[in-house]
Amino acid sequence: MPIVRRLGIAGGIVVLLLAVGGLKFVRDAYPADPFKSEALRNCLLHDRAFIRFSPTDRADCYARQPQLAGYLRGPQGSN
Repeated sequence: MPIVRRLGIAGGIVVLLLAVGGLKFVRDAYPADPFKSEALRNCLLHDRAFIRFSPTDRADCYARQPQLAGYLRGPQGSN
């Protein structure tokens, strides 16, 4: 019985980690930040090849948004 319990605990940990990763995945694709959300909406409207769930596509999309690129870099002079 102890091996079944250990497998159950390990399985529960795996499911929990997958759920947390899944939440981050969805939050990245549908950000609460209005600037990022608007940038993704613009990219979806103007680029038929844009894939919201691709981290590379999202990063490229944000880089193409002038006001967002400055927002993500932070204030001038900070590193």
